[in-house]
Amino acid sequence: MRERLFPRWGAALFALLPLSEILYTPVNGQTVYAAVLASLICALLCAGGARLAPSWQRSRVLQWLLALAALWPLTRSLARMGIFLRDTVFVNRPLWSLILLLTVCAMLAATAGLNRCAMWALPVAWLAGGVVVLSGVLTASQLTPSYWQAPDGSLSAQVWDIFWALLPTSFILSLSLPEKLAGAASRGLAAGGALFALISLRTALLLGTHTAALLPYPNFSAAGLASIGDFARHGEVFFAVPLLLCELGRCAALACVLLLPITRSYGVMRFPERTMKKKQKKPR
Repeated sequence: MRERLFPRWGAALFALLPLSEILYTPVNGQTVYAAVLASLICALLCAGGARLAPSWQRSRVLQWLLALAALWPLTRSLARMGIFLRDTVFVNRPLWSLILLLTVCAMLAATAGLNRCAMWALPVAWLAGGVVVLSGVLTASQLTPSYWQAPDGSLSAQVWDIFWALLPTSFILSLSLPEKLAGAASRGLAAGGALFALISLRTALLLGTHTAALLPYPNFSAAGLASIGDFARHGEVFFAVPLLLCELGRCAALACVLLLPITRSYGVMRFPERTMKKKQKKPR
């Protein structure tokens, strides 16, 4: 496989970033506007970062700096995934075991290479987007339009929070692209941000801002109100699994960036083999 990312793969990889924030973001009347604005600002910055990527990657020192910068969003993502699973599903499991399992999964996916991570991101993004839209359709009859709020002075603070949640990973990945994919990065972030805004709107109109503020994971809790007969009574489970896959895909992509200075490959990553060749003595 040629060591390059196709535009659809790249767009899907960047679409995972806003989708990964859906489970953890507090919801209020301004979240729907903040998600759109923050995603668009990140899309513009990442479009510029993707154009700088070829020149950035020529420096070995800058590659190592980028790899070190990936450590913070990687550890943050693994920690919050572990805390979410401990709080919602595996309440009796120790937190360290959940984080260890997630770390192993992310590193195993990363050794397949950035190309493979982006290729797998395409069906995951479609699955997550479909589940997000479906959860909104199933709860449409329970929405309360009176909960809608117009933009106010607290919007800037919400934009700032979501922007800083998205920026580190999105900009690091944009600087790590093997070729110029500025359009793919911006399209992916914009599409993911639109879904993020839609699900935040659904939660606000479903629960109300006061109830949503009392819940640790409001988007996850709101999905529990959607059910399909006796088969899918716990809609929040079907809602959370694809979004956790998005988060795991983001971790795998960051781990690829972490390994790039060592493997020097964007395709299937092969660690350099250090084999000592023994000199065979010729018989006299």
